[in-house]
Formats: sequence, C-alpha cells, structure tokens
Amino acid sequence: MTFDQLKHFSTVAKTQSFTVAAHELFLSISALSQSISSLETELGLTLFKRSRSGAHLTAEGALLIEKAEEIMKMAEEFQTIAQTQTEKLQGHLRISTIPGPSNALLAAVFSFKKEHPNVSIELQELGPKEITEKLINEEIDVGMLVVGPSSEVNEDKFHFEPLLEGYMVAGVQAHSTLAEKPFISKKDLSRYPIILYQDAYLSQTIKQLLDHNSERNLVVKTNHTNAITQWVSSGNAITIGLDYSFQHIDGITGVKIQELKEEKVHYGWVHLKKKHINRLTDIFLETLNQEINKLLAQ
Repeated sequence: MTFDQLKHFSTVAKTQSFTVAAHELFLSISALSQSISSLETELGLTLFKRSRSGAHLTAEGALLIEKAEEIMKMAEEFQTIAQTQTEKLQGHLRISTIPGPSNALLAAVFSFKKEHPNVSIELQELGPKEITEKLINEEIDVGMLVVGPSSEVNEDKFHFEPLLEGYMVAGVQAHSTLAEKPFISKKDLSRYPIILYQDAYLSQTIKQLLDHNSERNLVVKTNHTNAITQWVSSGNAITIGLDYSFQHIDGITGVKIQELKEEKVHYGWVHLKKKHINRLTDIFLETLNQEINKLLAQ
C-alpha cells in the first residue's frame, strides 16, 4: 500500500467517477483503475461499486475512507513541518471575501506577503453563496463572510470563526442630514433610492425593512463596490452594509437602523470542515487575527 494509492482512493470517493478522478490526478483511467484494483486485492476488500452511474463506496470502503484521509492529513502535516524547517514558506493561498471590512484583510495580505514573499495570494470578492460553493468544490482555501440572524452557516459542512462583531447600518452621504441622525428608521429608508450589493443576506435584510410598495426604492443591485461608493458619496442613493465597511470610506457615514440596532452580526472566516487547514492558511489566519486586533484597538 502506498500514499499514492490512498490519494487515488480518496479522489475516486470524492468525485464518484474514475474518469473525473483520473483527470484530476493526471492519470489514465486504466492506470487509476489498476491502482485501485491493486489496493483492493491487497486489502482483500471491494472498495467501490462500479456502474454506469459512477463509482460509489461499498460499506467497507465507507469505513476505510475516513481513516485514509486521516493518514494523508498526517502525512501532509509531517511534510509541511519538515518543509518549514528547511526552507521558506511557499505555495499558493486562495481567499474569497464578501465586500465589507476589507482594510484588515488587505493589511493581513500585505503583511503576510512581506513576511512570506514566496507565497502567491489570490484574493477575490464574491457573494456568500459563491464563496460557500467554491469552498465545497475546494476551489478556495478560506472564505470571509458575515453571519447574522437571517444568514447562518451550515455547521455540518463548515466551520465559522467570528473575528468582528457589528451591526447592519445604512451607508449615507457623510454631509447629508441623514448622517446627523442617531438612527434611521424603516420610514426614512422608504424615502430614498437604495443601491445594494448583490448579496443574499443584504437582500433578506432589505426585504425585512421595506414593505412591498417601497421596494421600488431599490433602484439597483450590483457587485461593483466602486459604483456603490460613488452613488452614495455623491448623495444619489443610500446603501446597507456592516458598520465596519464604512469606517474608512471617504464621503460615506454608517448610521444605525432603528429596527436592527439590537441585531448583532459577525464577520469572520469560514472553512470546509472535511478539508484540513494547511499550515499556509493557518499562518495567514494568525496574521489576519493580529490585524483585526489592531483595528479594534484604534
């Protein structure tokens, strides 16, 4: 039995297809099939039921897959520890974030990159649904989300670690009369054009605040944060977002919403439970936590 065979076993179990697994592993289908057959012969067990619908774990295979992944996880940890003893940290880190309190995140990226120049970082801005989908498909290493009363994380699939606690507020022009108010009510919101980031949580929040007749005030949904900033700072519309999102944006002030002033939301990182957090991601999250603490100390 080899680590390659365990990796082949795990990949077929994950994809439920010898064809897809062979593509991911850069092997021919016959080579992958031979590897699995050899492992089954050595174990004296049938690991997969092969059919036109794909490759599905047998009862014996289902019992062994968890242990196989534990072994590979331990091997990866062993290799990572050994690597850090002999050379500088290197690799590729993939992060997806919702629009929002990006200052601490960007500061963490710059600080991490300065400390570990051999690591390449891919940072993209997406909605929560896209982030969780990419985590499930293992297309990213970690995501940054806002979780609140109307937007929970599936605890069976994901681990969520809160970093910031805040409130949903209205983003308004900094020198407007609205900016002088201690709170903005649902009635106030219904009087102004609203531009909203294309996001399921924000859509749910705005539906909670606006009745059917005033939903016409929602003039546009977009995933272009620059457009939202320009519209709001010029006084052409207001928006909704996490209070930290507006702390360092010129021309925009966050004002608490009367009906949501008691509803706390949390900004933090989310990770797929079944996937091991590698050392690269773990070190970056430590850096991010340090930058968050600096932000809170200001």
